[in-house]
Amino acid sequence: MKICVVVPSESYLGQAGARIRYMRMTAALVEAGHSLTLLPIEKFKKIDHDVYLLSKCFDATALVVAQMVAASGKVLGVDLFDDYFSDPKDSRFQRLRGWLVGSLARADFVLCSTPVMRRIAEQYAPDLPVHVMNDPFGRHDIGTLRQNLAKKNATLWAKGVLNVAWYGMGDNPYFPVGLADLVAFSGELAAMQGRGFDVRLNILTNSRAMTGDALAALSAIPVAYEIHEWNEAEEQNLLARTHVVFLPVSAQNFSVAKSLNRAVTALCSGNQVLSVGFPLYEPFSDFIYRDASQVVSDLKAGRPRVRAETLKSLDRVLRAHADPAVEARGLASFLEAIIFGKTAPSVLSENARPPTALIHGVESSASAHKFAKRMLALSIASPLTNLELNFDLRFDWNEQRTGLDLLVSEAACQLLTPQAAAKSVPYGKIIDFEFRKIGQDDVPSLACEGRELADCGSPAGKLAAYSSVMSAILQVMEELFPRIPCIVSESWRLPWPISSENVRTPLGAI
Repeated sequence: MKICVVVPSESYLGQAGARIRYMRMTAALVEAGHSLTLLPIEKFKKIDHDVYLLSKCFDATALVVAQMVAASGKVLGVDLFDDYFSDPKDSRFQRLRGWLVGSLARADFVLCSTPVMRRIAEQYAPDLPVHVMNDPFGRHDIGTLRQNLAKKNATLWAKGVLNVAWYGMGDNPYFPVGLADLVAFSGELAAMQGRGFDVRLNILTNSRAMTGDALAALSAIPVAYEIHEWNEAEEQNLLARTHVVFLPVSAQNFSVAKSLNRAVTALCSGNQVLSVGFPLYEPFSDFIYRDASQVVSDLKAGRPRVRAETLKSLDRVLRAHADPAVEARGLASFLEAIIFGKTAPSVLSENARPPTALIHGVESSASAHKFAKRMLALSIASPLTNLELNFDLRFDWNEQRTGLDLLVSEAACQLLTPQAAAKSVPYGKIIDFEFRKIGQDDVPSLACEGRELADCGSPAGKLAAYSSVMSAILQVMEELFPRIPCIVSESWRLPWPISSENVRTPLGAI
């Protein structure tokens, strides 16, 4: 079985999401007779794998890929990491919820890393199978753990310095997490001080998080600390000399859906783990401290929760929740069942398949247009877009101000219904293409209100006109290009959902 994970960019391959979740699985999948490839979406060209998985590709190009994979008869999945979806009242993520609805409409399964995300996926797609694949550990063996513990204990008693570490992404553009959680729960660290050890906190995080405000907030931490920029080597070095990893977790929806990864990494490095707030790491409860003073007491007594005598128990728990071989076997079995149970559609050749149509909204992009053209999809201008590119179709306001005109390139005319093609008249050349025109008199569904609002120059005006304009376009596409699925390319945060009561529901808007 050949698995292709479609990721948002080349740079994403170096991030934790790709490095931890997928790259650690590759060798185990190969041993089981499968393959896993990470493919930046800009390099997507053809369908030559058995299973495709969309990972953090929250844009219209991913929906084009989803439609192509679905039309090919191959298996499509969506991997859900972060909870941007559970609160329907949060308008900031309306476009992401639209993306999720669109991608799941063509998906065969959902993959996620926590039971919380599983429940969210089931709310959106109750009929799709969902598989929880834990983030796997990197390096782990009892012998190395025992050696690490011996070194840490020797250093602790020789120097009397209790090294505490906090590491990870220090910020999020939407939620107060990372460094904000560290500061909010830092009072717990005071309970470690004055108990026979000199407590020192080491913070390792991304440079973007180290803003002036964030650094000023860190002054509230009641123990001495240093902060450095994160990289993988620095993390390994830090964990090698640390005694306690501090993992506070707030109870907001975004945080409680996180994976077990940071606790797994800390435990595999022979560290005690102090986690306060929401009990995210409950599967490792026998090895997780919830009280800072208890950590120090146990260390002084020589009986911390992670010690030589408990390593076999710890190993069993890690194998159950983070072993890449176990997770690979579970994923492979799940996917094989999906492939076996999938009803094969009447798959057409690539040349015979109807193309996908990408409709550009207020804030689409030239890169989305270029990707659509490369995938042989139709690229369509709405009257709301500011892009001026070689579109295949153009919807624009008519002179009578009563609705829209549809301009169809000569090449795209071949895809019109015969009745619509007969109604088209020559229009002229725009950029590189010759166009034909179809007006409201011939296609009454081109009637559309909102031109004055859309052209007033105000975002509020465009917002008021958005639903009317995009619904009219979708209805016209349904009538004139009935076999072509439509995707709305939109990164504007303002539009309300397009009404689908009287038009075909698009694959999604992003």
